[in-house]
Amino acid sequence: MINYYEENAQSFILDTLHVDMDSIYKPFIKKLNKGASILEIGCGSGRDLLFFKKAGFTLTGLEPCKALAEHARGYAQVQVIEETIQNLKCDKKFDAVWACASLLHIPSNELKSSLDKISQLMSQDGIFYASFKHGEFEGFRSGRFFNFQTIESIKKYITDSLKIVKHWVSSDQRKERKDEWLNIIMSKR
Repeated sequence: MINYYEENAQSFILDTLHVDMDSIYKPFIKKLNKGASILEIGCGSGRDLLFFKKAGFTLTGLEPCKALAEHARGYAQVQVIEETIQNLKCDKKFDAVWACASLLHIPSNELKSSLDKISQLMSQDGIFYASFKHGEFEGFRSGRFFNFQTIESIKKYITDSLKIVKHWVSSDQRKERKDEWLNIIMSKR
């Protein structure tokens, strides 16, 4: 998976950097206190890091692809750790976790443990946003592994420490794309 992004980093950055995400950001931001610390999993181009930083939050990025991590670090001027969520070693607690279109690259057999790890990274009143391509598919498409989810299917992976507080299906924010996305906001129990 990482090889795909290393080889296609520039086109991925161009495809995602200027996408208007306001309608996706708003429900998440409404649940955060001013200055909250956010861990962004799979920060890609750094688009969301920069948005949240400009909105007054404290950011840490997580990105396993070296080329994307370097771009995000320079673009948003925040710390970006080059690692996967599965292998991350971190004692810090975050007020919020943002995982936009990143956890969909985790196979089903690793999803529950990854969500449990995310819960452990969250502060007591932490908020967590995740998005997945909406549907039922697991496998490779166009050189990348995908794990699509529906609200029904994702529930079997959500640990007891997390609770869904809001979910909705949205269109892809890129006008030329026809994908639908499952958006989920969770809180720590």
